[in-house]
Amino acid sequence: MIELPSPVPVDTPAVAFPETEFEGAMRRVRKASPFGRGLLLIVSLAAFVLARQGASSSAQGLVVLVGVLLFHELGHYAGMRLFGYRDVRMFFIPFFGAAVSGKRAGVAPWKEGVVLLLGPVPGIAAAFVLALRGAELSVTAREVAISLVSINAFNLLPLAGLDGARLLEHVLFSRRRWLAIAFQLCAALATVVVAVKTGSWALGFFAYLMLIVLPHRAKVLGAARRLRDDGVALPFEAKELEGEAARIVFTRAREIPKDRSTRNVAATMEQLVDAANVRPPSIAASFALGIAWGLALLFAVITLVLVFAPLRPKENDSLPRSTTMPGQFQLQLHKPKLLESE
Repeated sequence: MIELPSPVPVDTPAVAFPETEFEGAMRRVRKASPFGRGLLLIVSLAAFVLARQGASSSAQGLVVLVGVLLFHELGHYAGMRLFGYRDVRMFFIPFFGAAVSGKRAGVAPWKEGVVLLLGPVPGIAAAFVLALRGAELSVTAREVAISLVSINAFNLLPLAGLDGARLLEHVLFSRRRWLAIAFQLCAALATVVVAVKTGSWALGFFAYLMLIVLPHRAKVLGAARRLRDDGVALPFEAKELEGEAARIVFTRAREIPKDRSTRNVAATMEQLVDAANVRPPSIAASFALGIAWGLALLFAVITLVLVFAPLRPKENDSLPRSTTMPGQFQLQLHKPKLLESE
């Protein structure tokens, strides 16, 4: 039998690493924001006021709304600065409200929960103090109290993007990817229901955006889990990525978005590093944060009762019949049935 020579092994050429794309993505990740903290706040506040002028019934109502939102966000801002967040920025979002952003930078998980509560809780507490004055409260002060308690109580609800949803996700659902995605889906659908009931197109548009990004968010959480399982040492911020870790994150991030533009890949890299650094609080801390959330809602209800309890019919008629919420959400403040029947 003739023995045929064995085939010579041929090495399969390795796929070249996209060095140019990698360098472009890293430049974008490390690029500083063109807006300073003060300039961002001023420009966004001006845009918010211009967008809200048509929706507010009076200049006083607009001033109250801006003041309440500022007070709310200053709570988040103070908490972030106290706990050592990096790059803390406050800004307004036209048609929606205001927000504070910052990098966790290794902050303990329970502190992240406290930061979320420090937005709505001080506003509810301030409204409670005002409400204790009862019938002595002036119409203007009562309007401020109503705005404080209604806006901050609304932010405690488990709706997409609000403090309540973010807190519940952090303390209850962040331990499993599928739980986090399922909760985000439920929160977005609940926001759709509220938007339909209230006729708020802005709230509905926001809910729509939350729904369409869920598949991307699920992929990011899955890739972040694999990075942790593989033992990849990651910094707290994507701009601090170096060496092999930077290349691994870039490779994983490049597989997620359909559009692999430098901007999208860089944004996904930041999301991956952020998601990989998320740690849920301990069971005890989660329980304490959940109790604090429930008590804040309870005090909001008590405050609303205290605000309206001493009202006489004539005084009640002079109050605004609705309070404007972020996103043009209208909270109806109807008179008690007893007063309406007189």
